[in-house]
Amino acid sequence: MNPRQFEEFVCEYFRKQGYETELTSYSNDYGIDGFAKKGKEKIAIQSKMYGNSKRKINRQMVMELHGAKDFFDCTKAVIATDGFFLTDALTVAQKLKIEVLYIDQNQINLTKTISKTNKKSNNKNFEDIWENYVIPLQGKTLISNNGKTNQILKADWSGIERLTSNGNKSKIKIEIFKQAVNKLLKDCTITRDYINQNYIGRASSGIVLILSQVPFFKLTNKPTGLKYEK
Repeated sequence: MNPRQFEEFVCEYFRKQGYETELTSYSNDYGIDGFAKKGKEKIAIQSKMYGNSKRKINRQMVMELHGAKDFFDCTKAVIATDGFFLTDALTVAQKLKIEVLYIDQNQINLTKTISKTNKKSNNKNFEDIWENYVIPLQGKTLISNNGKTNQILKADWSGIERLTSNGNKSKIKIEIFKQAVNKLLKDCTITRDYINQNYIGRASSGIVLILSQVPFFKLTNKPTGLKYEK
């Protein structure tokens, strides 16, 4: 199961409780993965598939969801996860009245009502791109046009761990890759400036280098970025 399928699974859970559900698009979702509506109740749902990783939900994620809930005029917010919370994140969730829905991995069974990724489809999507082109970069060393290197130490559904030319280890979360890829698929172009404005980690050069390994994402200059060649 990939993260998008997990989001679909969570929406299916709410549908079984009598809610009308809606998955959000990957771009400009403000951290909300879906909505569940019933009468006057409108729930902002954030789904975190962290069960197979060491990553845990932190307080920043909780606080961002709280802000997004208010932005979309929701009556409450829910974080659904098969993973774990940091202690302070649980404290913030309780304080802000954000509900936690724990999903047991052993109970996750995709049914016919949950849409599945069609491997034979010509439609490109983030999950297929990440699984087929980015995760296989683990263990490889990428070299940029200026000679600087990024050694990909780990690539999974939480993001990228890398070693830069300066010998610095860093982690780039998957969310910014998801946002960048979906902007590319939609608008056919993205710049480093756009990435810097949307990612506090300031890792745009590494993100562009990694995504340039995808055959149909090509490097651009002036401005520096990527373009999608269909």
